[in-house]
Amino acid sequence: MRHFSFLTDRLIIREYIRSDLDDFLEVVRQPEIYDTTYGIPKEYPKRRAKEWFRFIKNNMRTMQSFEFGMFLKNDERYIGNIGLINISSNHNHADISYYIDTNFRNSGFTTEAALEMLHLGFDIFGFEKISGLCMSVNLPSRRVMEKIGMKYEGTLRNDLYKDGIYYDIDHLSILRNEYYSMNNQNKLF
Repeated sequence: MRHFSFLTDRLIIREYIRSDLDDFLEVVRQPEIYDTTYGIPKEYPKRRAKEWFRFIKNNMRTMQSFEFGMFLKNDERYIGNIGLINISSNHNHADISYYIDTNFRNSGFTTEAALEMLHLGFDIFGFEKISGLCMSVNLPSRRVMEKIGMKYEGTLRNDLYKDGIYYDIDHLSILRNEYYSMNNQNKLF
């Protein structure tokens, strides 16, 4: 199995290892993360986290998804998760997924990591399209997707039922030719 890790200006993005479990739980249990995501459960016992670590390793082996921890380069502190999930080899696309420790929101770290996921998806895997979904009320998540060049495709109305409330879900995406066009334009500056 191929192993991946990425270095950005401020981050180490790498596969999870067993010793990351407690740091992972400290972040993923933050109520604000539950409130602004649709795939993370409200209760996250250690047993479930261990199962999730095994689940993502298996998904990487079968090329169904690739999820990584985000760590600060200067002190290797765990600050969140980033990845490409729901990979469809038949349709040649994937979805981007992420969350970040609430203490590091609005710092540009998620955008920095998301750009690396575009690199993985387009330059390494050769995908045609990478999509992203976020709760419509989660404007910071939508801004991350817009900053990396994703375009708004539409809103899935009342698509998520959570804690007795229906939420709309925004859908954004970027195509391979848009990614390369964006990169070529950025090289001119």
